[in-house]
Order: sequence, then C-alpha cells, then structure tokens
Amino acid sequence: MPHPATTFALLCCLLGVLPQPRAETPACHQPFAHAEAGAERLRAIARACDDPVLARLYHHRAAHREALGEIALLARLHRAHGNTDRLRLHQGRIHAALLEGFAARAWRGGRAETLDALARGYARAIDRLERTIAGQDLAYGGR
Repeated sequence: MPHPATTFALLCCLLGVLPQPRAETPACHQPFAHAEAGAERLRAIARACDDPVLARLYHHRAAHREALGEIALLARLHRAHGNTDRLRLHQGRIHAALLEGFAARAWRGGRAETLDALARGYARAIDRLERTIAGQDLAYGGR
C-alpha cells in the first residue's frame, strides 16, 4: 500500500496538470456593456466566452479597433499630403456606432440573430478598413 503522503502528492500533481474548467466572464452575457474596451480586453473577453457567436463578435470588435488605430496612424502620417484617411476614420467610427446602436435595440427586442448579424457587420467594416489601409479602396470603388 502506498504511503498517504505519496498518494496526496500524486493527486496534487494530477489535479494541477488537468485542465481546469474556465468560468465565463460576465461580459459574455452582456454583449453591449463594454463599448469603450480596448482591443486586448476585447480579445480576452472573446477567449473567455463559450458561445462562438459572442466570441466572434468580440474578436471582430477588437480587430475593428485595431484597424481604426491603423487608419488614425495613416492620417497622422499623411496629414500634409491631403488624403481621405481622416474621412475613412470617421466613417469607420460612425459605422460601428450605428451597428452597435441598432443591434442593441434589436437584441433588447428579443431577436436572437442580432449578435451574428452584428459580427457580420463588423467583418464587412474591417474588410473595408483593411482595403483602405492597403490602398485598395479606390480600386474597389470605395465599397
């Protein structure tokens, strides 16, 4: 029969190695409560959410924040050369605010597909911002 201390040590090692269940953050149940969070915080929330729709939404929000940051940097770098980066920055922010506002209202109205539609809206907005960053927005007609 093994010594009780050995059994206890083995049990502690096994419990330390086994994956621990993770608890969802409260943000996973309040998708419109973190409007001012930064990209890193949004990615942390996404990793904590079990619902794939919410996780995707928080990842898209983080990517959108980062893309807006890149547009702001481009606008500062090109300030003297007259460009539309500032306009794209404001358009991106307004688009996100409208997406969030309409989605929050629809979500309170009980529409289950709202969060998925919001995530798709962010994906389209990110695509437009990335084309602007790459200088391809004019080739696509600004769509």
